[in-house]
This record gives sequence, structure tokens and C-alpha cells, in this order.
Amino acid sequence: MSAATAFGAFRRDALGLFAEVARAPDGVAVTGLWGRELVFITHPDHVAHVTRDNHRNYTKDAPVYRAARPFLGSGLTVSPGGEDWLRRRRLVQPAFSRESLANAARIAEECVGDLAGRWATEAGAIVDAASEMTALSMRLACRTLFGAEMTAATVAVAADLRVVCDFVVQYLARPFPPLFVPTRANRRFHAAMRRVRATIAGLVAQRNTDLIARLVADRESGSSTPDQVADELLGMFFAGHETLGHTLAWCWHLLAGHPEAAETLRGELDTVLAGRPPTTADLPALEFTRWIIEETMRLYPAVWITMRRAVAADTIGGYPIASGSWLAWSPYVGNRHPDVWERPDDFWPQRHDGEHGRGAAHRRHSLAPFGLGPRSCPGSSLAMIQAGLTVATVAQRCRVAPGSDASARPDPSITLRPSGALPVRLAVR
Repeated sequence: MSAATAFGAFRRDALGLFAEVARAPDGVAVTGLWGRELVFITHPDHVAHVTRDNHRNYTKDAPVYRAARPFLGSGLTVSPGGEDWLRRRRLVQPAFSRESLANAARIAEECVGDLAGRWATEAGAIVDAASEMTALSMRLACRTLFGAEMTAATVAVAADLRVVCDFVVQYLARPFPPLFVPTRANRRFHAAMRRVRATIAGLVAQRNTDLIARLVADRESGSSTPDQVADELLGMFFAGHETLGHTLAWCWHLLAGHPEAAETLRGELDTVLAGRPPTTADLPALEFTRWIIEETMRLYPAVWITMRRAVAADTIGGYPIASGSWLAWSPYVGNRHPDVWERPDDFWPQRHDGEHGRGAAHRRHSLAPFGLGPRSCPGSSLAMIQAGLTVATVAQRCRVAPGSDASARPDPSITLRPSGALPVRLAVR
């Protein structure tokens, strides 16, 4: 595949490009990028080799993360690896301790309870699940990371983040003119970033959480700079808010269109909870609830593209990988691989019961919404708690039905978001 063909296809339909690669006999396609080999892979076994089995040979020093660094700086999310990444990982890990998760769960129970109570009073109304879940995830991120309620400034950050995300994806596909050139797009990006960072700095100054206190102490000891503290919190804020919000939006869209799955969900909630509000302690027993979330993340993974750089030569699926090559894959396409998933394009939560589907040898790594290996997301447990409490709490009190006949399309920005509104009609149980 020529570089011009690959980049033209990426700009027009990035998801379609990876789907085309998946149809190749070996699921591999090769092109050139800025003097290096760029290898597209699609099979879950190949991805597991890169991210888990031989992870030391592959770093995040790759274009998709370089494009994000003007936005996310040098934080854990985009750090290439090595000792700096390991130190940062250890610094933020206590934010996901058992005690921290218990506190985050209490915050989620309160915030989600407020949302469910409001939806229960709006029977017959049509709401946009995308904007509703974005607002919820923003509130959860503010409360959990910064110990602060949303303000007008943090609400405005959502719009600025959308500007930034759109710009970064366009810059990845066409990285010129350089960011220092005062084009209209560059000026808009820089203005949005100044507002985002000013809001983060204001929240950091309040030092309302243990995480902020640890990061500031690290800064004051000379181990990190003020910009690095801001980078870390911005990356965690973005990851926690953007990915959770889109996942929950897709979840309500899917449940609205699949009433039989919604009915099974309500039956489980009635049986396990017997009318009382769900808590974190109930989540292990809410099996079908978890399957719904997993199936949503399979069909619409928030992280739709991932890249790595090969440190040394390697072989993947019989294909030689040269030192310095870049590799790219899309979980959106890999999660629908027919070698692994029966009825790959269908919303079928029961497939996650361990008894359905094909490709059992691949299943342990074929669905990895939080990544595999050491670079997997440290906030995976927190995300599943927040998502589980949201689905259980809202579905216990409300029903959702399609609010429009229009079909929904995914938009591959930095995360896989809906291309427009996801209207659902509310009803009280």
C-alpha cells in the first residue's frame, strides 16, 4: 500500500482503512511514513505480541502520541516508556488503591443517583445520551480527581476539549504547517489549550485530593516541574472523562435499540437488588450488567487506534518487523474479528458468559478495552465501577427507547465518539 493511498484512506475513513487491512489474508498491510516502515496489524494475537508478550521491544514513541503531546504534554498517557514512565506510574498508582476506589465509588453513587432521579422526573422527554453522559463523566472526574464540583469554567472545558481533539486528529493525518505558524486552526487550538490548562491549574491550586498533594509534593521536591504536574492531571482528567462519557453514551444508545437486552438487565437488577439502590458491593453479582458494558466497549472502544515503535527487529505473524518500524492497529476492527467473535457486528451481551463464540484461545486478550501488559490503563477498576454503578442505578429507575429514527455513526477523533447526538426517550419503570 503506497503512503499516499494509506493517508488518503485514513483522512477519508480511518476505520474503513483498518477494516480493509483485516480482510487481507494475513491481516497485515505495510506502507511508508516519513522514511520509516508503517505496519498495520489487525489480529488480536499480533496485538497481544506487541503489547504483552514482547512489550519491552515496543514503545509509545509513535506518531499518534507525538501528535497528542502538544495537548497532553509529557504525562503518563503519552510517555514513550523507560524509567520516567515507571516513576510516573508509581506516583499515580495510589490514586487507584482500595481506599481511593471506595471514595470514588461513594462519589459515583451520589452523582449517578442525582442523574437517575432527574431522568425519573422527565418521563416522555427526549434527551441526548451523548451530552448527558459527557456531563456526568465530567462531574465524576472533577469530584474524583480534584475534589471540586463543576463550575462554569469546567463546563466550558468540554467544548475546548472537542476543539483540541479534532485538531490533534487532523494534525496526525497532516502535520503541517507546524504549530508555531499562526494559522487560524493553530490559533484556535492554542487558545483552547490555554483555557484548558488555566482551568486545570486553578483546580490544582486548591490541593483538594491526596493525588494532587502527592503530585505537588513531587514538584516541590524537584522531581517534576509545574508543567509535568499539569500534564499528569490533564491526561488523567481527559482519560477519565472522555472515555467513560462516550462508553456510557453508546451503552444507552444500544440498550434503547435492544429492548430484550434491557429487559434482561432489569430482571437481574430486580433479583439482585430487591428494590434497594446499587452499591459497589453489588457489582460482582450484577453479571449481565457487566456483560452489557463489555459488549459496548467491544463494539465502540473509546481508544480506537493505538501505535508502537519497534526498538529492535522482530517477527509478527511471519512478517519481519524492522527496527524503528511503527505499528498501528484499531481495537474497533480487532474487536469485530471473525476469527474470534461469532456474529461480530451484533450487540449480544451473552457472548461474554464464556460459553458462546469462537476462538477461545484468543479470547483472553481479544477484548482489552484498557490495554494489555504493563502499559494497560491504571484506572480500569475505577472506570468499571463508575460504569457499572451508572448502568445499574439508571436502569433500575428508568427505561430508554430510541428518540430518533436516524442511525448513529462513530466519529474517530482522539477517542471514538458519536458523530452527533444520541437521542433516547425516557420512561419511568
